[in-house]
Amino acid sequence: MPQWHFPTSSRDTRSDAAGGPLSRRALFAATAVGVPVVAVVAGTLPAAANPSVTGGDTRIVDVPLSDAPIVDADGLQVRDLPGHLATMAGATWSADAAEPLVHARGLLEDGTWTEWFELETALDPETGDRAPGTELAWLGNVTGLQMRAEVDGMDVTDEVTAHVVTTSPLDADASVGDLSGPTATQPQSRQITPQASATATNPATPVLGPGAPTYITRASWGADESSTRSTSASRQLKAVIIHHTAGTNSYSSSQSAQIVRGIHSYHTRTLGWADTGYNILVDKYGRIFEGRSGGLHRNVIGAHAFGFNTSSFGISVLGDYTSTTVPAAARDAVSRIVGWKLLNTFHTSAWDKATWTPGTGTRFTPDKPISLARVMGHRDVNYTACPGARLYSQFDRIRGDAQRHIDRGWRVHLTAFQRAGGESSLGTVVRSAHQNGKYWATELSKGLVLSEGNGGATGYATPFASSWRSAWGRPVRNASKDGDRTIQPFQHGTAALEGSAARFVTPSFRDVAPARVFYLEIEDLAARGITTGWGDRTFRPDNDNLRDAMIVFIYRALGSPAYTAPRNSPFRDVDPGFVFYRDLCWAYEAGIARGWADGTFRPLEPVKRDSVAAFLYRAAGEPAASRADSAQFKDVGDDVIFAKEIGWLARTGISRGWADGTFRPYANIKRDQMATFVMRWMVQTGRA
Repeated sequence: MPQWHFPTSSRDTRSDAAGGPLSRRALFAATAVGVPVVAVVAGTLPAAANPSVTGGDTRIVDVPLSDAPIVDADGLQVRDLPGHLATMAGATWSADAAEPLVHARGLLEDGTWTEWFELETALDPETGDRAPGTELAWLGNVTGLQMRAEVDGMDVTDEVTAHVVTTSPLDADASVGDLSGPTATQPQSRQITPQASATATNPATPVLGPGAPTYITRASWGADESSTRSTSASRQLKAVIIHHTAGTNSYSSSQSAQIVRGIHSYHTRTLGWADTGYNILVDKYGRIFEGRSGGLHRNVIGAHAFGFNTSSFGISVLGDYTSTTVPAAARDAVSRIVGWKLLNTFHTSAWDKATWTPGTGTRFTPDKPISLARVMGHRDVNYTACPGARLYSQFDRIRGDAQRHIDRGWRVHLTAFQRAGGESSLGTVVRSAHQNGKYWATELSKGLVLSEGNGGATGYATPFASSWRSAWGRPVRNASKDGDRTIQPFQHGTAALEGSAARFVTPSFRDVAPARVFYLEIEDLAARGITTGWGDRTFRPDNDNLRDAMIVFIYRALGSPAYTAPRNSPFRDVDPGFVFYRDLCWAYEAGIARGWADGTFRPLEPVKRDSVAAFLYRAAGEPAASRADSAQFKDVGDDVIFAKEIGWLARTGISRGWADGTFRPYANIKRDQMATFVMRWMVQTGRA
């Protein structure tokens, strides 16, 4: 629920966001989300209504109407606010007050009054409830205001606070739309230096994939990120919902950015929303403005159509198209965005429908599935006339033009998606085609589609799509389960999903490829200094593991405890000059390695798998174990001397044996298998 500010006295607040010519006209308050509207005003407007408000600043003065005198205006009792230089006005009231009908008008510089503008009640974008406040109305540059508020014909202005707003243009507004062309994929590069640090960090829009429309970035139109809070995104896109902001269509090309700033400022600062409600705004000149932050490549959840914000993409055209034909440039821009968004979320028809299950508070029966057009208007889901009858009548043409953009668009990733099994294999698009390092990447709920340069694309099923980075390279094998974790090798390392945390491990040894079955265990051992391999950067994973090396690994896994070796060896074949003399003596005194009855240890012989079980069991402190636990292995019977120890390995999951149900106790253990046993042993004993 937005946090509302209900001032009890006048205040003067300067911010970095400039306002825009807005008024709310398009909503029917029971279910619709607040949609800014631009009101019709007369005359040519100067650069700023208040000379002290410049450079894109917005000044908001909160005036309790109970402090303003009552005057007679055309037979109406109204509150008079003379001397307030402004461009916009809004109102709020206490949460427990009855909802009033609020009107405002402004005194123009020629001494005439504007018409009365009804201030539409705002709606909470999260709950759809009618909020204790109105949307903002654009009045033009005025030198004073009058307001009235009624409940059932009774004056209630003493319960209302007026928000008198003065906006101003930015120097860059006149050139903000000088873009390179409708097919450019790079965002507008000109930046407007923010005057305040952001309080929330939302993912930025990266370079979008081939065929993306040119757009004006938030930085370019001057978004005040200090008033923006965190936004979220859904896992799929179902529909595009088209709006108009309503109000006057008499704005110049240099005023479009000011309108967008005004929408953003009022939505965030006065209504307390996280950000601009729309994902995209389009002016009558066909320019596309980046709206709600979080990245145009994502399915960012907006605040534009109550009950249908999740999984929809909101586009709003600046102006009122109730009785005015939408300009061709604006209609074409909307069609281009619709086609791009649908194609890049792998929807191939602008004419098909999507299934929704509305919740409570919408115009539909709760929890009953309904089918709605993939491209629809605000009026299709909420009680509102938005996007205006004349724009709504153009929807078939917009769908047709959008379909041509889909049919002629960049389909490299879509083709790879379809070849890889489509939605059943890779899921739905979470992040549409964008640049990630040297790749064009499309992230899906169950996979990735990757391409390099102008080459072909390949679809990969992977649970690591949301974690993937270009430095990983492409997947080289499907993901697999290893106990409680999921692992998948990529070109430059292996990813592991352990619980909810994903990590990526790059190679330490030149002979241990990421696709190797026990790659992670070998790397984890190396990361802990338990194995350093050979000087030529090899690990030699397929070599037999020797008995002395096995003891060294256990000694290091236990933290290399302090120990002074005796002068006389406990083993007759291990003299004090042997490279691992100390380690073997330590293992003997610790009861881990007991050697043979003939007094030898045989350090350079390969270690058998049953002996590994014994070493690890003893190093764990000889916990309670039973020979019966080894019964899962068909080749470990009562005749196997270390059956109890092997059973403990089986019960703890340190050893899982072979697919044929054998343990092969007398086989030599390979170095990669040894690494796996030791790492699982460390996890089991709380050392990793």
